[in-house]
Amino acid sequence: MIVATAGHVDHGKTTLIQALTGEDTDRLAEEKRRGLTIDLGFAWTRTEAGAWIGFVDVPGHEKFIRNMVAGVTAVDAVMLVVAADDGPMPQTREHLAILDLLGVTQGVVALTRADRVDAERLAAVREDVTTLLAGTRLAEAPRFPVSGMTGEGVPALQHWLAEQAADRAQQSVPPKAGARLVVDRSFTVKGSGCVVTGTLIDGCLNREESLTVAPSGNKVRIRGLQMHGEDVDRVPPGSRCAVNLSGDIDRDAIGRGDWLVAPWLYQPTDRLDVRLTLQPGARLHRGALVIHIGAAAVSGRVVVLASGQDGSPLLAQLMLTFPVQACVGGRVILRDPAMNVTLGGGEVLDPFGLRRGRSADSRTQLLAALSASRDATGRLHARLQAQAQGVDLDQFARANNLTDDRLEELLERLRPVVIPAGHQRLAFAEEHWTGWQSRLLERLDHWHRDHPDRIGPTEAELTRLPGPHLDQPVRHRLLQALINLGELSRSGFRFRRPGHRPRLAPTDRALLERVLEQLAGTGLKPPIAGELAEALGLTRDDMLAFLERMDRLGQLVAVAPNRFYRPESVAELAAIAVELAEQSPTGAFDARAYRDRSGIGRRLTVSVLEYLDRAGVTAFINEERRLQPAYRQRQAVTLSNNEENGYTARP
Repeated sequence: MIVATAGHVDHGKTTLIQALTGEDTDRLAEEKRRGLTIDLGFAWTRTEAGAWIGFVDVPGHEKFIRNMVAGVTAVDAVMLVVAADDGPMPQTREHLAILDLLGVTQGVVALTRADRVDAERLAAVREDVTTLLAGTRLAEAPRFPVSGMTGEGVPALQHWLAEQAADRAQQSVPPKAGARLVVDRSFTVKGSGCVVTGTLIDGCLNREESLTVAPSGNKVRIRGLQMHGEDVDRVPPGSRCAVNLSGDIDRDAIGRGDWLVAPWLYQPTDRLDVRLTLQPGARLHRGALVIHIGAAAVSGRVVVLASGQDGSPLLAQLMLTFPVQACVGGRVILRDPAMNVTLGGGEVLDPFGLRRGRSADSRTQLLAALSASRDATGRLHARLQAQAQGVDLDQFARANNLTDDRLEELLERLRPVVIPAGHQRLAFAEEHWTGWQSRLLERLDHWHRDHPDRIGPTEAELTRLPGPHLDQPVRHRLLQALINLGELSRSGFRFRRPGHRPRLAPTDRALLERVLEQLAGTGLKPPIAGELAEALGLTRDDMLAFLERMDRLGQLVAVAPNRFYRPESVAELAAIAVELAEQSPTGAFDARAYRDRSGIGRRLTVSVLEYLDRAGVTAFINEERRLQPAYRQRQAVTLSNNEENGYTARP
């Protein structure tokens, strides 16, 4: 169990910890000289039952509030220290307010210097403390009169702390999660290198494990671990520890406010959407504030998204001047540096706040729903309902520190539609997914009504139609789903309703049938326009005009000015490019490889490849072709040779 002190300067916090542990937490020469705690101090003791209790001694002077907040940000309990001869003082009240804003619920009150006052004075201080704690999370905290100098009352306080440590040791371990250690100190040990100390909030640390330093992104490896001054191979969650790091790092590259995190968790952010509670009488302003999160203190501004009523929490976005590592549920404290006062604090709802649309009603409604959700299941459900364009599951996992196994449990429980989209996985509520299908089909029906003589639009033409739009990878998956449902068919790069047939003039339809018959037996090397004209008894100009008209109507595809393909043959041409790119170690191929694989000859190969470039399939880079990124994002979806099935899953 980790316990932090809190209280006014010179109320005996350090002396009391020394009485409880036998250790002096003042380690700096300046602290020794002034008799004043300036920076964080650490000590630990072991109970008779074998449970460890770690103490974080925080400074009580108002000038060192920054260090105080860093010390209490990741503790299990707090020991509020009030000198019996002074009673509650200004920093007692501010420390208590900070603890309440941080959500600390377990604590004890130590009435120090009890040997200096009589019973009447002690009773009066007890009453003052009761009034002070009323309405806070520590209202029911026990009170112990003690003296760090004489030892009076210390055994009773030790007994209470031992009971709390035993209870905590018996509590179930939270679900497995990625490691997150908040760093509060770094130094160099001769012969070992860089060492950091801190509290492991989530996950476990293991010797030789690789981690990432946030926000810098430096890669490190755990060379050694210590708990309570002893070498260990593993550190469980909720423990204070020292970590010896190896890698491209030194003490100047990592310090208080940084995090050691599992590599998959790494994603610094400079915008936090939060739920804030303000102190009575506090007012936010547009100027720079100091925002404390973890052990970091960062300058930033606050934008209120939805005001609270009658002192209730409000929704806001924190815009930071420097990125931080954060997860959902992380606590923040806001202080006004000019006035040196605490304005309020709260909880992170979304560590990846939006730059645009942050004040939209839909966004504030989502944040309100996230605020009301108490677990990851509720938060994912809220996002699925609010985000019609899908939930990025990888980002959701990072924001909530969910392992793959835990995320899959949520998906199994909520049963959303999950699709791969490039390097992402997106989840859609069933009603949103079917809604997108309906809207796309409505667009297609509208297009058919406006163009009864054409076979159907390309994907790009569908995208340009009025209405909300989806990213290309999602649109590809949506088209595939509709094809699988039999609601959509594909001819080459064009899509149509299965029942739609272009209304061609009888003469055009008859001629088209004759042209398709001529093309049917030619494979991937169709005759040129002049050869078709000669075979069908037409002039070259008349035949070319007809072919160009059929191209505009989607019945044929003009790959070159005088070379026209059946739509299904175009799909074969694209499929060859995909095959060559996938078989190449570099993902690139040249015209010779395409010529050899297709068998269409050098000149026609050049025309085909130039067409595939225009169609968005390939890109010509350094005398080679690669699949265009947007086309590659189709991932498991590729063009098929089958007109009706269109996009098919790769084996």
